[in-house]
Amino acid sequence: MRVLVIEDEPALRRLIALTLSDAGMDVSTAEDGRAALDVSSAAPPDVVVLDLEMPVMDGRACFRALRSQGVRAPVLILSAHGARQAASELGAEAAMDKPFEASDLVHHLISAVA
Repeated sequence: MRVLVIEDEPALRRLIALTLSDAGMDVSTAEDGRAALDVSSAAPPDVVVLDLEMPVMDGRACFRALRSQGVRAPVLILSAHGARQAASELGAEAAMDKPFEASDLVHHLISAVA
């Protein structure tokens, strides 16, 4: 499974990537929404992990841009503030609050693509 992790916090981005790689997933990362658009066009993901609060292009704008770019992969919104509400508003497939358990993240991603 190809996962695109979009997270502006470097340490958290590395932790998520390592967790998902250890679970056997092929992980690409982006530090903001604008970079995510480039990454997703080069290697379309099977699922996206998307933070909401980021510089350059926030998660909501990134979600809309990914969809307009033709990315139809399920999206898991991962945020410390309003993840479930944002997922509902945007039509994202899943949401999780920060902080989170690594095993829960893996489970949510597997469920999102099933």
